[in-house]
Amino acid sequence: MNKYTNFVAKNRVALIIFLILAVLLAILGINQIEVANDFNIFRVEGSEYEDNQKKMEKYFPATEQVSIMVEFEKKTLTMDIFQKMIQIQNKLEGISNIRAINGPAPDQIPIGTTLKNISNINENDLPQIVEYYNSYPALSPLVKKDDKIYAIYTIFPKDGFVLKQIKEIEGFLSENNYNYYASGDLYMQQKIGDYVTWILYFLPPAAFFLIFFVFRIKMGSLKSTFLAILPAGVAAVWTLGLIGVIEGNVSLITVLAPIFTIVIGSADGLHFVSHIQESRSEGYNKLDSISHTLKMVGIPMIITTITSIAGFMALLFMNIKAVNNLAIFSSIGIAFAGIATWLILPVILTGKIKLKKLKKSKTGVNSFIKRLWGKRSLAILIVLIIVSVILFPKIQNEFNLLMVYRENTDIYKSFNKFVEINGGSVPVFALLKADNTILSKDNADKILNYEKDLLETDSVNKVMSVYDIYSILNQKIYNRDKTVYPNQLQINLINTFINQLESNPIDNFLDLESNVARVIIFPNSLKNEDLKTIQEITEEYDDENVEIGLSGVQYYMYDLNKDMVKNQVGSLIIAFGLIIFLLWISLKKFIPALISLIPIASTVIILFGFLGLSGISLNLITTTIFSITLGVGIDYAVHFTSVWKSYKESGLNSEEAANKAYKYTSRPIIANALGLAVGVSSMLFSPLKIHVYISILMWVSMIAAVFLSLSVLPTILRKIK
Repeated sequence: MNKYTNFVAKNRVALIIFLILAVLLAILGINQIEVANDFNIFRVEGSEYEDNQKKMEKYFPATEQVSIMVEFEKKTLTMDIFQKMIQIQNKLEGISNIRAINGPAPDQIPIGTTLKNISNINENDLPQIVEYYNSYPALSPLVKKDDKIYAIYTIFPKDGFVLKQIKEIEGFLSENNYNYYASGDLYMQQKIGDYVTWILYFLPPAAFFLIFFVFRIKMGSLKSTFLAILPAGVAAVWTLGLIGVIEGNVSLITVLAPIFTIVIGSADGLHFVSHIQESRSEGYNKLDSISHTLKMVGIPMIITTITSIAGFMALLFMNIKAVNNLAIFSSIGIAFAGIATWLILPVILTGKIKLKKLKKSKTGVNSFIKRLWGKRSLAILIVLIIVSVILFPKIQNEFNLLMVYRENTDIYKSFNKFVEINGGSVPVFALLKADNTILSKDNADKILNYEKDLLETDSVNKVMSVYDIYSILNQKIYNRDKTVYPNQLQINLINTFINQLESNPIDNFLDLESNVARVIIFPNSLKNEDLKTIQEITEEYDDENVEIGLSGVQYYMYDLNKDMVKNQVGSLIIAFGLIIFLLWISLKKFIPALISLIPIASTVIILFGFLGLSGISLNLITTTIFSITLGVGIDYAVHFTSVWKSYKESGLNSEEAANKAYKYTSRPIIANALGLAVGVSSMLFSPLKIHVYISILMWVSMIAAVFLSLSVLPTILRKIK
């Protein structure tokens, strides 16, 4: 290590220039970053639902929607309210990149058996308008509930419909003091862009300063604290720059990469500067303290960086692009933090900078943990393992669109309001393809029975198909007492009537030329249970005569949920395999390597138990915590075991080596774990619930990892001869 220290000292100016240029290039890359707000990132490659979605998009361009619900404080429809509805619909129709709008005020509206221009509607027509819309209970744009009237505008956009158009709609409604709610799968996707942008600019700096605060308390010096966290901060900049150059955008998942880079990458800087302070306290000069520190913790720092990367790379086992990107960029970020620590800190410390010598202090946490050495720590571990295993069956694997958002966000509130008033705002779709005429009576009877079975469950609020529309129009046009599906002659007459309408009500349900149709289904909730019920009933009706395939954004997430446990187990097996191999290479002895695995394996079990206890779901977001736990938690065990092994090889017995290693490592380990947990606590400020869960789980995993690494591990190691 002396050669490396001397190399850095001799080439210090050149290395400084190199580091500055690297940061400037990264900033250029950051300027290219855009925010991705497409929930297609949740697609599972090769999913049947993705195949169904592609088929449906071939026949029905408008597969996603935005729903706007405007509330009026009136018990009955009046001309004043109706004029306002017309004003809103005219505004919406004038916004670019909108394919069609289903609203209460189209250009023409049926009054009895005739069509009337919307501009000629008078007070006497309003009862018939209400009656007409009541005929379409599943898709009515006019709803009366709780002595209020709600106008619902369902917008079917074109490809160019983005956040700009949504903000234009919301701006118009706000300026005119309308009380409104907005929802729909496309709306929820586009609005995520605002949240991700806020997270990108606020949370990484927040994590940096929170870790700085914790490290400052433990290290006792502003200068030492800044140096300890500087490499991780630089690495986060490099990582964002690389994302800008390679990927060009960040999603609600990959936006976590710079945060993980800071909170995990800060470990190396903390250990390095802490040991520099220890060396200075023991009388080493400037260069010798660097060489001594690298000799003591240089290799462990490399190994811990690699094990942290291994934890994330195990996520590549999951066949999900967004998670794969998070794994890759977080791994690169942690690698950058390791490289930055080896470059930046020696470059600075070989200069004229001076650090305060470490003041010997004994913290309450250090003393408390050490008092647990022996049988007490083993007893606590056994109890925690037993309780956690008992809680395993309670683990849920739920993930849906609504779970992304916190309860206090407008999106969450609006979604619930839509469910209350309109039965839902995020539908799923059933694509129908028949081997005979799609509008035949046999097909109609079959699908209407399919709808009936769906509605008889508690999993579906409402459902609508082209067969419902023809049945309703057949009743209205021929003044029937009840809805009856028409015969072919009646269908032809109804089509003549429909073709007079500027807004064709069956366009979103039927592609007659391709002989396909679709059913729009509004689930009671977006939970797995409801989606599974819909799937099971669909499978009962899916046969060779009429193929029925389900699709929709929420079914992507349902697909994720089905395989989540299998993917998590596979990811953990790969991670554990990689880590034990790296430990064996690092420690050069199998038994210490295996013992070092005990704290982290136990922490994973405890974390699973906490999921069962808390009700937090195991999903593609919370699964990242297991990667962090493996990658970071093993760092503490490696750090302690490496120092213990070094002291033992210097002639100390196992007991003495354990005591010396504890004195040398406990402070930086506790500081790093606390800093990491506090740093990730920046996610508590996130508007996304999934980020809040990461913060909670991080606290649990870090407390467990520190306790086990500093109590159970030394308890076992000091008995080794």
